[in-house]
Amino acid sequence: MKREINLNFLPEHIDEDIAFPEEFYENTDIVRLENIHVLGDIFYNLSDEIEARICVTGKMILKDAITLEEISKDLDININEIIEKTAKYYKNEQNTLDKLEFLWENIVLEIPISLTNNSGIKLKGEGWELNCEEENVNPELAKLKDIFKGGE
Repeated sequence: MKREINLNFLPEHIDEDIAFPEEFYENTDIVRLENIHVLGDIFYNLSDEIEARICVTGKMILKDAITLEEISKDLDININEIIEKTAKYYKNEQNTLDKLEFLWENIVLEIPISLTNNSGIKLKGEGWELNCEEENVNPELAKLKDIFKGGE
């Protein structure tokens, strides 16, 4: 897979599987991406702008918002974008486009704010458990139960 696209030779058809280096995952909520396939075209449109029409599919592995266990989310992105010459993935001096940076920017936009598989009251994770039953109440705090009875 070539990472740079020479914009002097557009149109460019893309139909390939992509893997992102580890440094892309730093400072994101993405644990990893699996089976990422990219299909589409980058071309000059009638206004002489660089346009991308690309579909990205695969799986995004994230941390569960409650248990922090790995959770899978299907990825199906349709990119229909005019590429600005001021974008960080556009390299003006070489007239090239960093394909990975461009795709990554669009994938990161798809990260959900919160994602979980759990909907029950009792939840467990690695080394912890949420239990809503009243067991082992500290006797010193038991008086608070009477004070705040009924949610008052």
